[in-house]
Amino acid sequence: MSLKDAFTEELSRKQECEEAARRPYEEAHARLKALFHEIMADREFRNSLRAEVQLNGDELQIDPGPILIRATVDRQGDYAMTYEIKHHEEPEIRTVEVTTIPDIEKAIARLLVEYRPAG
Repeated sequence: MSLKDAFTEELSRKQECEEAARRPYEEAHARLKALFHEIMADREFRNSLRAEVQLNGDELQIDPGPILIRATVDRQGDYAMTYEIKHHEEPEIRTVEVTTIPDIEKAIARLLVEYRPAG
């Protein structure tokens, strides 16, 4: 095997490893993005939420007023979710244990009902 062949083989192996490391993040981010697009595609449902919905990079934000919900994906492809209970003096941030998009959907639904603005 020549140096050129060995170099090409090592370079190829490194690229494959890097691609494999990115894959979980890319797949998880695609699922989070699909959730965002699902919400945005249904105008009637989105209006019923009474919330502002945004996707900022790898963070889905839903803001119905009294709270701010954040669902994110990290570089390893793991999901995390927090919500901030808004208060002018001392906002409180709470963590919600999630591992999948269905977990995120259930948690968001629960929080939107629990903290639904009156009216």
